[in-house]
This record gives sequence, structure tokens and C-alpha cells, in this order.
Amino acid sequence: MRISVVTAIGGGSIELDVDPHSTVAQLKREVAKKKKIPANTVIIVFHGKQLDDSEILKQTGMMDGDKCYLIARTKGGF
Repeated sequence: MRISVVTAIGGGSIELDVDPHSTVAQLKREVAKKKKIPANTVIIVFHGKQLDDSEILKQTGMMDGDKCYLIARTKGGF
């Protein structure tokens, strides 16, 4: 399936052909490789929900033509 990943890091979006049975972690690695950033520093958000790395894309409800968001993980505290 083809999805669009909108990136808050560097702006823009990335169009990807992904296997619907891939995990969120696999998607993060693919996007991180293209953006040249570590995959463990980002999260994927779809329909307002942060996705867990172990989730299967198809099981999240993601379908061909959908859009998700790549957001930098922030550290809390003062």
C-alpha cells in the first residue's frame, strides 16, 4: 500500500510503498533512513494516536492512500 508520511522534522512528506503487514517499527526505520535520523528518536501518529512499535500497520486501520505523521520524541522534565 502507498502511504504519505508527513514529517515535522525538516518539513515535507515522504511517499512510501509499504507492506500492510509491516510493523510500525519497520515503517519508522524506513522513514528514519530516508531522513538520516535515528529511528528511536521519533514516533508515528495516525488518526491522533501514537502507534506502538509492535503494531501491524493494517491492524491500526491504515490503508492505501492514508497519511500519518512522524514526530520527534521529546524528553519531559525541567
